[in-house]
Amino acid sequence: MAFFSKDQLDDLSIVRMIFHVVGPDVTKLVLLEETDPAPFAEFFLDRLRSTNGGLMFNFTNGSALEASLRRVQLNNKVFVSETKNLATQFQNQHTGSASDGVLMVFVLKSLGQTYYALIKYDHESVLSYAIQQTALGNKAAIAELQDTFVKSPDALQKSALIKLDSVGGELCVRDRAAPTTVSKYFLGFLGASRRFQPEILTVALCKIAKDVAKQHSDLLGPSVMNDLNKRVYDYVQNTVGFDPANKEPFLAAIFGALPDKSPVRDSFDRELKSARIESEVFEFQKTVIQRPAKRKLVTMEGIEIIWDTAYAENVQRNLTNDGRMQITITTGGVKSEDDFSDKNSRAR
Repeated sequence: MAFFSKDQLDDLSIVRMIFHVVGPDVTKLVLLEETDPAPFAEFFLDRLRSTNGGLMFNFTNGSALEASLRRVQLNNKVFVSETKNLATQFQNQHTGSASDGVLMVFVLKSLGQTYYALIKYDHESVLSYAIQQTALGNKAAIAELQDTFVKSPDALQKSALIKLDSVGGELCVRDRAAPTTVSKYFLGFLGASRRFQPEILTVALCKIAKDVAKQHSDLLGPSVMNDLNKRVYDYVQNTVGFDPANKEPFLAAIFGALPDKSPVRDSFDRELKSARIESEVFEFQKTVIQRPAKRKLVTMEGIEIIWDTAYAENVQRNLTNDGRMQITITTGGVKSEDDFSDKNSRAR
């Protein structure tokens, strides 16, 4: 689910802001004092808003980050000292492959509620130029700038939106280095666990796909419904995972080509939101989706045939000259045969 609603995003403001210089080299840790974000508040708010559709986490027991933010919540005078401690912890957990940058800590307000945010912003070198007047005419003087904040999404390495509640808190997290999982060291720093594990998400997505198809079976037709379970199974087994921001391959594989205004799309989005997984990016856990052991065929006359998928080659279908279908079953013999009585049968 999105962490902030549209109204909350529109009302979001920065109350306090501080950042500290961090990186893989321990000697480069530089702890700074609080800064005034007012002149560039919108720049940083845009970076924070981009985190809103991240992965959802909850604080685990003993989270040092949660404890630190609660001390800030109780006494705003410790904001600077607590963030310096957090930057030191973050620095100590930095890996050798990490990039130089800054760890930003924000206190936010929206619709009367207090929130917190963290950003690990990578330093990027950029070139600037200034026009100088010379005797020969205008000339561009080029210079390299380092330790800069740029708008590039690649510079926003890691970020988290945080809401504290009475017994813990929830986090919305983005990690460019590991978009479907979150880097191990960042997760350790946050002291959080994922709200929905990939196994649960895989099962939930498959159930939603099947439920939506059944809701719109008349619209989708036999070409989709006849192989629905197989379509879902094959997609999971042959694809790495699911990203709600790039769901077209999934929709096409399960439901076929859909127009932009298709009610199938609306139902799918609504079901994702109802399950609170509309922003969850995850890798499929293939073993939790088993291929159905049996397959069922129902003819236009109501004749039902059920067989183990292991014997799929024993059931053959061929079109006759008059456009009908001939179904041939090759078997070692008939095990049983009798009149059929189903008290719960319905008129076809």
